[in-house]
Amino acid sequence: MGILQKTDLEYISEVKHFIKRERIEAIYFVNDTSCRFINAIINKNELFGLPAEREIEELYVEHYYSDFEGQSLFNQKNKLAELNIRTQANEILNSSLLGSFISKFGIEIKVIITSKGKRMFKEIRIENYNSKVYEL
Repeated sequence: MGILQKTDLEYISEVKHFIKRERIEAIYFVNDTSCRFINAIINKNELFGLPAEREIEELYVEHYYSDFEGQSLFNQKNKLAELNIRTQANEILNSSLLGSFISKFGIEIKVIITSKGKRMFKEIRIENYNSKVYEL
């Protein structure tokens, strides 16, 4: 799993040029509920100090009482994956380099939460926060 660092302007610029050169029509943000960062944070295991871990951990702490406390392990993993991937997509859409570019060229953004163990995925719509659940 990767988290795009919004301060890495050179990398973001390269992503923009790649999207344009390859005529990308849709960008998919995908996070699986078995992600080791998500599992380590929820299970309170030792973290490695990576920026991606810190960002996900901050989401977990910020939303603990509203979204995680008292929930099943599966629901916690699903919610943390959703918060993480939604945050990533929104950061891209609000980025001065990529957001207006994506809008200008009408590039579709898809946000998907997968669960390999349950053989399902859920598509989350960014614009109105609707979601669909599919079974494989």
